[in-house]
Amino acid sequence: MLLSGEPVTSPTLEAIYTRLLAHFSRLHGPLAVRPWWPIFGDDPAFEMLVGAVLVQQTRWEAVEQVVQRLLAADLLSPVALVQVEVADLGPLLRPVAFYPQKASGLRALAAYIVTGYQGRTATLLARPLEELRAELLALPRIGPETCDVTMLYGGGHPVFVVDAYTRRLFARVGPAPHQHEPERWWRDRYAQVRQTIEVTLAHPVPAEPPVALYAEFHAQINEVCVRYCLARPRCDGPPSRRVYSRQDGRESYLDRADGCPLREICRYYREEQHDAASRGSSGRKRGKPA
Repeated sequence: MLLSGEPVTSPTLEAIYTRLLAHFSRLHGPLAVRPWWPIFGDDPAFEMLVGAVLVQQTRWEAVEQVVQRLLAADLLSPVALVQVEVADLGPLLRPVAFYPQKASGLRALAAYIVTGYQGRTATLLARPLEELRAELLALPRIGPETCDVTMLYGGGHPVFVVDAYTRRLFARVGPAPHQHEPERWWRDRYAQVRQTIEVTLAHPVPAEPPVALYAEFHAQINEVCVRYCLARPRCDGPPSRRVYSRQDGRESYLDRADGCPLREICRYYREEQHDAASRGSSGRKRGKPA
């Protein structure tokens, strides 16, 4: 337990990464072998893009149901999807959030890939990084996070994905360079946070190629936030039993009962422990003498 005079040091991103990796083991493999982002069909690049659009403001479990439904209907390719009327596609996307708008957006994306890239999403995603980012951001239903997650997992580009889990975890754990202003992890704009993380990671973990590091780190952040660092944290465990994906072998660590792997270096956890100790001490002082 944290003592009142014990200093709270700021963990490095490397320390966060290595602790998560030791707890969950490696989660992400090459796209053609076993990516962390679940892939079920034979057009992984397009399936990645579709999933990245569908998961906006939606739990992955619902997205996975829709992906399986599209796969069963032979609609998980640009050439097939562009032939479907938006009115017919919409009901297939339930229960994802904003499914009518996502139906028209996916239809437009499919048409763009068919017209400009002969239906080959992988050709689009193989474009140079900055040109691809600008091109994707100009398309419907694609914002910075959707763009970067598609570029990283679908195209193998070295971009760190910043999502709400990333902001929440870093604001609580408190790594440099914003250890004294943790609210900046929430306040700064998307591009600022992404660039801060990429620059910080350029030195602590030089042995791992950026693409592999960014993909694995993002996967680890998502897992710890799904299991422990929830809106109402489960720092001491047990982990959430949420089934994040139906693929076999993805949740072997759920039998662990040792709590969040970041507790010992987490600013939020240490402050909570200190506050609890202070409350307990004050309660004892207010009690009747023996």
